[in-house]
Amino acid sequence: MKTKIEKPGDRHRAGSVQMKVWVPDDLKNEFASLCAVQGLCASVVLRGLLTAYVERASGARHGQAAQR
Repeated sequence: MKTKIEKPGDRHRAGSVQMKVWVPDDLKNEFASLCAVQGLCASVVLRGLLTAYVERASGARHGQAAQR
């Protein structure tokens, strides 16, 4: 009997949803290429970018200076 081993970034974990966005082909291709060259998973990088944005925007909303 095989057991599925879930990785920390597994896209099908409970509480996760899929987002669809439209981006220009060249932007998507360059992003994917840069992630590959750096040995990074594009979805992990995108989650990190979303997290950083939410943290920064939440701080600004609560009267804190935006971090640069």
